[in-house]
Amino acid sequence: MASLVVLVGFDFRRVIDGVRYWHRFIPIEHIYLLYDRRKDTFGYASRRNTEDLHKVLSFAFHQPTKIGVNMQSYDDVFSILYVVLKKETHEYSRDVYIDVTSTSKEAYGATLVASLLFQRRVHPYIVPSSIPEWEVFRQEQIDFEEWFTKVRNIQGREPIEIFLPPVEPRLPDRNGERILIVLLDHGGKAPSIKRLIEWCNEDPTDPVIKNRFSRIIRKLINEGLVISKAGSRNKPLHLTGFGFVLAKALKKFRYYEEKQRMLILKDIELPPSTDSSLYLEEEPSFPA
Repeated sequence: MASLVVLVGFDFRRVIDGVRYWHRFIPIEHIYLLYDRRKDTFGYASRRNTEDLHKVLSFAFHQPTKIGVNMQSYDDVFSILYVVLKKETHEYSRDVYIDVTSTSKEAYGATLVASLLFQRRVHPYIVPSSIPEWEVFRQEQIDFEEWFTKVRNIQGREPIEIFLPPVEPRLPDRNGERILIVLLDHGGKAPSIKRLIEWCNEDPTDPVIKNRFSRIIRKLINEGLVISKAGSRNKPLHLTGFGFVLAKALKKFRYYEEKQRMLILKDIELPPSTDSSLYLEEEPSFPA
């Protein structure tokens, strides 16, 4: 049993081809369509393709779940993927196949890192084009030089580091999750373990509690999620780069756990597509 997650961008037909391919080998029980909610060219293409994919795929599966994300936000994509992957792998015991054929670089990086945390059950993939993309310009007689000049000279923004998990990634237990979320809620840092214990509404003067927190924090440090300033009297703590990203994902998952449901956004009202590729020459041979 498996589910599919598609990070929808400019491609439509290649997404269908990927679904057809995997369905030949594994039973697909659910599909998630992650679309870009930003109001720009990529976002428009992503939403239009999501609506069309929803129509095409609905006849073979239960209604695919549509989830809006900011594809240019590493943190946002990682958090949403973390929730989906944890629910699918832990609650439903499904493998997850993730299509990253035409997503943003930020979303691509977030997908790879999130996949590492569930690496035995999560499988990112791309669907290569049947012809090189640059051949399309030749066939359609598009002015390649004008397009290429514009694209290659787009000004860059501040680089976004892709924080990687430890070499042997291990997810923290519930106690570790609690500490990460509390640190996140206080700007990612605590002036001391004593203050952290107080933030957790526990007694910092109780030696049993102090020892328990010390063990949990030491484990988080060894896992590369928290840093403690060496040689400091108060031992201030702060989240590492990846610890900060993971804490945001954990907090979002706690929210979904409490609600006992996945985030389902309202359908977007879009005009129907006039793209003839929506009507496939040969429908996928999915069972009813």
